[in-house]
Amino acid sequence: MTKKIGTLIEEDIMRLAKRRAVEEGRPLSDLIQDALVEYLQKRAATPKDREMAYRLFCEQPMKLTPEQLRQVLEEDMREL
Repeated sequence: MTKKIGTLIEEDIMRLAKRRAVEEGRPLSDLIQDALVEYLQKRAATPKDREMAYRLFCEQPMKLTPEQLRQVLEEDMREL
């Protein structure tokens, strides 16, 4: 089942996407859907990945120098 959505995309990105769809001879919606599927598959963590991350970050103390910790905290503050 498909669903119609509305979103804002930068004009230059849309122009490139339309050009690529024409070059490939397919609808723009297919190109966008394929790009989104590929992105989501790359970002999906497997249960094994999550287990490994848990063990790495939660089951042992982090070995950061005071300077590294300060950099991490400053970086997080800039993102707020």
